[in-house]
Amino acid sequence: MNLDQQALQQTLAELLKIGGQYFLPAAALLRALYAGVRGKMPEGFREIALAGILAGVVAAVTGEPINVQAAAVAILSNTAFTVGVLVFIVLYLLRMPNRGLVADGIVGGVLGLIVWLFTVYVLGEAWPWWLIPLLIVAGAAIFIILRFSLRQIMRLVRVATYLIAIGLVLVVGAGAFLLVQTLTQPPALR
Repeated sequence: MNLDQQALQQTLAELLKIGGQYFLPAAALLRALYAGVRGKMPEGFREIALAGILAGVVAAVTGEPINVQAAAVAILSNTAFTVGVLVFIVLYLLRMPNRGLVADGIVGGVLGLIVWLFTVYVLGEAWPWWLIPLLIVAGAAIFIILRFSLRQIMRLVRVATYLIAIGLVLVVGAGAFLLVQTLTQPPALR
């Protein structure tokens, strides 16, 4: 394999990891929060489990020949970690009353540190030490943003619930009106 093909394979593997380990779990987290706000927590946990399994499988993709034992360890550890982190975030944001932005920032910062430790010591990735403060700040910011977003999700869900109720009343009312009108017409006009 020449150098260009190898670089392309590594790039595709990294893009797959970014999509499968970061974007899909983030989308599953937001959908789980939305499901949790709607009172359908099991639906959100199912999406988290699927995203975690996919993240684990994607973690095994390195762009190099497959080592079955290393792939199995990467899949299981990454799946368990991803699912655990996402479930913790959902439960923390939905079940823990808002203790303030400082508390959310501290929890997010600690989670950012845990992500670095897990990635370096369990997955064996060579992340530099200077990434620790960036992950702590990013974790804190993400938790604060999620808390604000959760407030907006609740408002949007409430407004959407009212709009759905109004729409159902209009549809049922109009349907009943049309049915009554059709049934009361003389047979010759039907």
